[in-house]
Amino acid sequence: MAATATQNIFANPVKRILKVIELEKNEISSVYFYAILNGLIQLSLPLGIQSIISFVLGGAITTSLVVLICLVVLGVFLNGMLQVNQMRLIEKVEQKIFVRYSFEFAERIPKLNLQAVDGYYLPELINRFFDTVSLQKGISKLLLDIPTATIQIVFGLVLLSFYHPVFIFFGLLLVLIVYVVLKITSAKGMESSLQESDYKYAVAGWLQEMARVVKSFKFAKHTSLNIQKTDRLVTGYLHHRTTHFKILLWQYWSLIGFKVLITAAMLIVGSVLLVSQQLNIGQFIAAEIIILMVITSVEKLIVSLDKVYDVLTSVEKLGKVTDKPTEEEGTVDLKNEQEGLSVEMNRVNFNYQDKEHTNQNTLSDISITIEKNEKVCIMGRGGAGKSTLLRLLTGSYKNFSGTLLINNIPVINYRLQSLREQTGILFNQQDIFEGTLLENITMGWPDISGQHILEVAEKIGLKKYFSGLPQGFNTPLDPAGKKMPQKIIQKILLLRALINNPRLVLLEEPFNGIEEEIQHQIIDYLLHQTPHQTLLVISNDQAFAAQCDKVIFMQDGAIKAMGNWSSVQSSIKN
Repeated sequence: MAATATQNIFANPVKRILKVIELEKNEISSVYFYAILNGLIQLSLPLGIQSIISFVLGGAITTSLVVLICLVVLGVFLNGMLQVNQMRLIEKVEQKIFVRYSFEFAERIPKLNLQAVDGYYLPELINRFFDTVSLQKGISKLLLDIPTATIQIVFGLVLLSFYHPVFIFFGLLLVLIVYVVLKITSAKGMESSLQESDYKYAVAGWLQEMARVVKSFKFAKHTSLNIQKTDRLVTGYLHHRTTHFKILLWQYWSLIGFKVLITAAMLIVGSVLLVSQQLNIGQFIAAEIIILMVITSVEKLIVSLDKVYDVLTSVEKLGKVTDKPTEEEGTVDLKNEQEGLSVEMNRVNFNYQDKEHTNQNTLSDISITIEKNEKVCIMGRGGAGKSTLLRLLTGSYKNFSGTLLINNIPVINYRLQSLREQTGILFNQQDIFEGTLLENITMGWPDISGQHILEVAEKIGLKKYFSGLPQGFNTPLDPAGKKMPQKIIQKILLLRALINNPRLVLLEEPFNGIEEEIQHQIIDYLLHQTPHQTLLVISNDQAFAAQCDKVIFMQDGAIKAMGNWSSVQSSIKN
């Protein structure tokens, strides 16, 4: 059972760190090569000292003695030079780790499967990126100190065995005890390290959440919830941190006690062998130097244990993001034509993953046909399924039953980038991000001219606002549009959805917060100045609905009425 637990707790982290090492195999191979050379040079130093002592006991300064001294000094220099080269390689690996995870996160976040991450608060989940710092700091220990120490121990024990066979026994005993200690405690150490990390991120996530809703806590009356919840999470962190530290202490004391015994035993054995003339004075001094080097290497392994846990925990936490599934997509490219897209849904049923335990679908038996260039208003109370219906059209959710066609092709067959390049989307969860005004409008799309932006901005009542900005399109915007009026934020988001002349426009409550005069202006633009767009708008504005080609009224995840506004209005009243 213990072996199984160890295998289970270490399987994923070990696989992950091996994958990281595989990606940097050239640099890491060089690190190991330098480590082997370094180990050999360090072990040659005691042999040089042994020979120097033999010459000195002869009572004469010879050319050979001078050469030996020069070689020993050269060995010390080469040892330092190899360590510097190792440090350079490790620094390169650390930088590449940061760069690789930065771009992997940036590439993966927009492509995350939304249904798979619906149960997560993404900003808190992405905090795992900070484990790249722990990985960077720990990788040097894992790749530099541990290999060097291990090689020195192995070479040292092999060299000692040439002095006398009794050292073979102590060498094997050293390896056996280190293995047993790590075997017994490593699984518990890894488990406690992961739990400690869980609570660390829970504390950070809670502090981040308080910062997000700081005004709620600031204006709350007589509350200590901020302290109470922090205390509970910090207590959990301290419990698991203390548990982990106790395991480390047990490992440290076990290896320290063993180190003391081995040191005493080897010194005693060496002294006995010297007295019995099985070793000469030079061999004895060299053997003791080697023993001290082996013991020093064991100490390196001991103090590196904490970093090993940190590295394995870091790659496991980073995997919380990199393991999240990305969107599945097809291979069909949507042709770029100068007309809107048709939409057809036939007996579509859908449920979010977090509602699988219920019998009620979010969408039930949805069947609609929307012709190219048609303007459609979707009405209904909150929770009717309106937003979910639009989200299915983006291709973000695939586990629905029934048929969903866009331009007579199943939505799951499209390459998502191709579909979204020709779709304008404004949902309630979208927001302003930290960047320039131009970046927030174009989202990096290169083929949009400033003149076109101003033309569309004028249609939706934004041109006057733009003309009052001293820095124009280069005006920096704060995260979530902080310090900006809500109506301006809404207009910028609407401009973002319309700027690339999409063939399919999906808008969720686009008129919220916008002054009435501008609403009429936007409605006129959407309905009468975009003849080559198919438009689906969630809105309960009856004046807007009356001007649309089709109105869909939804209730409890189903379509209750559909047709022109007059017929739908009659059906609702009846």
